[in-house]
Amino acid sequence: MNVVRVLWRAWRCKWGVARLAIAGFICWVLAADTGARLARLQLAALPDFDYLAEVEALRAQGRFGEAEMVARGGLDAISDAQERHRLETALDATIAERDGWLRKIRSAGLGALSGRGTDLESIIGAVAADFFLVGDLRDIVIEGGKLVIDGDSDELVLLLSFVGAATTLAPEIDWAPSVLKAARRTGAIGDRMAEHLRRLLRQRNSGELATVCEDVASIAKRASPGGAIRVLALVDDPSDLPMLARFLERRPRGAFALHVTGSEGASTLRRVVKTAPDAADDLLEAAAGKGASGTRFLSTPAARALTRPHPLVGVAKAVSKGNAERLVKAALDRIDPGAWWALPLAAAWVLFEALLLRRRLGVPRAEGH
Repeated sequence: MNVVRVLWRAWRCKWGVARLAIAGFICWVLAADTGARLARLQLAALPDFDYLAEVEALRAQGRFGEAEMVARGGLDAISDAQERHRLETALDATIAERDGWLRKIRSAGLGALSGRGTDLESIIGAVAADFFLVGDLRDIVIEGGKLVIDGDSDELVLLLSFVGAATTLAPEIDWAPSVLKAARRTGAIGDRMAEHLRRLLRQRNSGELATVCEDVASIAKRASPGGAIRVLALVDDPSDLPMLARFLERRPRGAFALHVTGSEGASTLRRVVKTAPDAADDLLEAAAGKGASGTRFLSTPAARALTRPHPLVGVAKAVSKGNAERLVKAALDRIDPGAWWALPLAAAWVLFEALLLRRRLGVPRAEGH
């Protein structure tokens, strides 16, 4: 009889139970996001990246492809009209200097003679030489001479030249081996990656070698040939190359993000890209927008909090991929500025509804109270 009475009272208080459930849900959503929210606010408080200064510095060094990439990344991020105008002016100046015929001819000639390249024209010169076998013969003579004189030859460059990879792979990636040779000469390709390439070349594994060249071509398309050489310097393990290539393919500002964050950004991707690729991508782009201070932020515990998605995001992703997940993320971001009062208010609401429900149910106080 008492059970029936309690159930009847509970039914009469059904709206109170519903309000308590809603209040509890809101409180849980806000509380579960506290660590990530504090990290987002900490990152947002850092000073913004100086796009204009970086573009001017890269242009002065002759790194026109990277200067253009940074400028376009800045135009995507900046909303202030005056800052956009200054950046557009710097971009126009960069393109004009890059497209100067005398500079192009000189850079292409140096690339053909040396096989080295840091910009599009010098890479084109090196590739053109490779296409006509002049570059391969040049490298064989240079590296072979080193081998005869002091035994200090670079086997990877020799193998790329002997195999003639630049003329046997798919047409759309013919120039990728020249980027690899240029990267090896500048020390951008580490020992593990170099050994991986040497193994593929010794075994004449054209399938895997073509995959490597496709990844290099994809990176160079988005980061510029010179930028690709610097991205290759971030590769610690052969598996890092496709990881970085896919990141640049997923994110329009990915090349800029890696340019700014460097090895710290690559380490962040390496650590979490398999478990939370979207969170890793968002974090890297946000950190890059803060420059050096954002890069340092990536090594803090706060950054790790941002790579652990809110449980509600996981539920939304499981129920409906795409729109529901983006809606939850946008709502959580919108809450951030007012969370300092919203969470205490939600907790007070939970307490109020619990006391009200207890009173309406007529739950007796425990003895001794």
